[in-house]
Amino acid sequence: MSKLPLVSAILLALAMFPLIGCGNGQDRSEETVRTSTLVAVDVTAAKQNLDRVVAGLKNLRDVSDSADLKKLYVDLQIPTVELRDSVASVHASSERALVAGKEQHEEWRKQTETFSDADLRNASNSRQNDLRGAVDELGTSNVTLTTVSDAYLVQLEQSLKALDLDLTQQGLRVIKPSVDRLIEDEAKLRDALNEVATKGKAVTAVINP
Repeated sequence: MSKLPLVSAILLALAMFPLIGCGNGQDRSEETVRTSTLVAVDVTAAKQNLDRVVAGLKNLRDVSDSADLKKLYVDLQIPTVELRDSVASVHASSERALVAGKEQHEEWRKQTETFSDADLRNASNSRQNDLRGAVDELGTSNVTLTTVSDAYLVQLEQSLKALDLDLTQQGLRVIKPSVDRLIEDEAKLRDALNEVATKGKAVTAVINP
């Protein structure tokens, strides 16, 4: 009896094995956890840059007549650029977490529909609904952050531009009302960042309670 059929069967099984393992439920869960965990990391970096921006704004607000305006300008301009970049990173990591969570939920839903055991199906539906709710809340908080951060950064960058055009004590007096508003509005941006971090952690908690 030829051994060829047995060898062929083994080779076929080995060839199919990676396909069976690829993209399974555990992989999707790990991707959802990985991406949602990164949201809080990026939020921490954004808040650190926001701290530096606020410090620069307060230095401008409390400036003395003998202060080095060029240094004060640079001390605000650099963290402003970094704040914009870090907020963009928060948005990007949130979007990746949303995609991963939605893909996991959709596949979870499809597979649950094939369960013949009603109790098992109901329990699985409850879990996937928890995931969907957490993902939706992350999406909502990310939209809010976009609105708040865009408004804040536009005002911040316009104030810097005005100061760059007139880097004098008189020019500084002109932008001081805007500086005061930026210091006051910082709390709104910080709250929006914190909310995104909280919702990202909530997505993670659904998978790893």
